[in-house]
Amino acid sequence: MNGLNIKAQVNGKVKIITARVPSCWEEMTVAQYIRILKEWEDGTAIEDRDYFKLLNILNDGKFTGFEDTVENHVSLTNILGWVIVQPFEFSEDLPKVLVINGKVVDIPRHPKELSIGQNIVLRRDYIEKTKKLGENIAIATAIYLQPIVDKSLFKANRAQEIAKEIEQMPINLIYPIGFFLLERAMRFGQNPGKSLPLIKTNLGETLKKMWLGWRK
Repeated sequence: MNGLNIKAQVNGKVKIITARVPSCWEEMTVAQYIRILKEWEDGTAIEDRDYFKLLNILNDGKFTGFEDTVENHVSLTNILGWVIVQPFEFSEDLPKVLVINGKVVDIPRHPKELSIGQNIVLRRDYIEKTKKLGENIAIATAIYLQPIVDKSLFKANRAQEIAKEIEQMPINLIYPIGFFLLERAMRFGQNPGKSLPLIKTNLGETLKKMWLGWRK
């Protein structure tokens, strides 16, 4: 984690605060990653991106404003620029275990396909209602793991509860599981092969290309 001193507005008062922000993708939570996809990686030209907004995402919205000074802008871009220039690379190896509800849950080495019911819920209630597939990383993982965690049949409401826990885990830990599941959910009932490019376009690579293009 990096520390950043910046003049920001907190509870209506401007003061120098120290914000703690991730210094690499491995330190970013699933919830932060999803918020970046939804609120910051929104098609805005890279030179017009709001780094204070990114700071707020990475600090769970603690600040209501900041002083629009050159010093503040330089500090923000220096401490948060890695989000653009660092590729988001994730291991293809699944984690061996996750701790959910205080339980150590073994992750199958070769996950099976989602059931028909799980696929329908994931596609209908989540994928079809979001702009980016990556927004569904947490819920896709939760839908898959819920029967394993509870040793029960699939229960959509419980999957939502488990997703909240998963959102607080590191994105690099969860992404390989969610990647696998979303890729298969997109194939469900469709022509295989059309969905994979949508999944493999990840945030880090996209932002890196935009950054390099802007610097030319």
